[in-house]
Amino acid sequence: MIGAITFAYKKGNFAESPEERRMSSAEGCPAMASWEDSIGGALVFCLLMFYIFCGLAVICDDYFCESLEKISEDLNLSEDVAGATFMAAGSSAPELFVSFADNVLAEEPKSLGVGTIIGSAIFNILIIIALTAALAGQELDLDYRPMARDSSWYAFSILLLVWSIFPDGDKTYGEVNTFESVVLVVAYVLYVLYMSQNAKIQAKFCGSSSDSGAAVPTDEKDAIDAAAAAVSVTDIEMSTVGEKSPEEDKDKEEEVKTGSWLSNYMQPLKWSSVAEEGASSKFWWIFSFPIQVAFRFTVPDCNDKFFERRRGFTTCFIMSIVWIGILSHFLVEFATKFGCIVGMPFPLMGLTIVAAGTSVPDAISSVVVAKSGQGDMAVSNAIGSNVFDILLGLGLPYFLSNVLKGKPVRVETEDLISSVIVLFGVLIAVIAILVYSKWKLNPKVGMSLFGLYFAYVIFAYATQL
Repeated sequence: MIGAITFAYKKGNFAESPEERRMSSAEGCPAMASWEDSIGGALVFCLLMFYIFCGLAVICDDYFCESLEKISEDLNLSEDVAGATFMAAGSSAPELFVSFADNVLAEEPKSLGVGTIIGSAIFNILIIIALTAALAGQELDLDYRPMARDSSWYAFSILLLVWSIFPDGDKTYGEVNTFESVVLVVAYVLYVLYMSQNAKIQAKFCGSSSDSGAAVPTDEKDAIDAAAAAVSVTDIEMSTVGEKSPEEDKDKEEEVKTGSWLSNYMQPLKWSSVAEEGASSKFWWIFSFPIQVAFRFTVPDCNDKFFERRRGFTTCFIMSIVWIGILSHFLVEFATKFGCIVGMPFPLMGLTIVAAGTSVPDAISSVVVAKSGQGDMAVSNAIGSNVFDILLGLGLPYFLSNVLKGKPVRVETEDLISSVIVLFGVLIAVIAILVYSKWKLNPKVGMSLFGLYFAYVIFAYATQL
């Protein structure tokens, strides 16, 4: 981001008039005050976008994903279906709402939504898997079958994206009509249906529904069963110990009535909650205090006992969506102004800066599961989120835009087509690296993926700036 400002400044762009400095499609730029249309304004919008990224990370990780997990448990969904629907929606919600804000709320789409999703897809498959390899704290063994499944659907999604946005005839831009947007949404529905039958399909063609793919010897099975039984007994004992008596439940009710519950609920907003913590925790508490106050007073924390029931986590889900929509709207607004000030094309903004920021929830969730040794889940989350982003993250906003505005969605494709080609190249490169490493995630694999992403960023800036 700072590199883009430096690039524009060194070229003497800020010495020119705003009309001379702005991109050729300046008619898409909003009206700005004189202080905004300057190097100072660009820095202000950089800081605002960064703060919104932090807000998205907090609302998605602490509220939205938690509500989605409880909804999945309440509906008794399998892990495959929950991952393909609710959990994918949780980690990919920012991309969906940026696309919605760009294609539905904006008067004229600026290709920021599709640029964000393409850039996010590249970020997910390179940086998130690289972070998984670097921060897992151990070498992770991967099963090739989930990778083959997810990569196949991802490649199919890319082909559908190219088909829907590819320009007709001599046009320099593409148009996505109602039929094409419906095809994208239906393809996602088919993906969910496939995932619901994934275990059966895998057992039929691979001979086992186990994720590891390796047969477990009988003696090892007995040991595992014995361990599981021991754990079950321990769980029963612990749950019995942890059961509350009627007197404790009554005390709980009295606690709520007297207001002590509210005091405990607001404890994270008190300085005492971090008084004994390190400097980094205290800095984060101060930095994120406005965010935490806004969310704490408007979004029920469904991890709290008072809000853990259906009404609580449903309200948490709805209010999280409202906040993600608001933050994504302002993210698009600030990114648009920043792009206009420095003369940065809107698609490039989506491919790099906005894409990286909106991928924060994906990165957090993948690193967390990787640290617990679940490498396959971490990689599947990164690739599976891309399927959601392309098919539903673009398909649904395109459909709503067609219905509400009564005309096809215009997509600037001059530079996006080359980026779509890069998607295929990156996917092939990642698979090749994993094959070479014998399906193991380690720091060396992470460094290779980091290098590929930085090469992509340089390519994107060089070709468009």
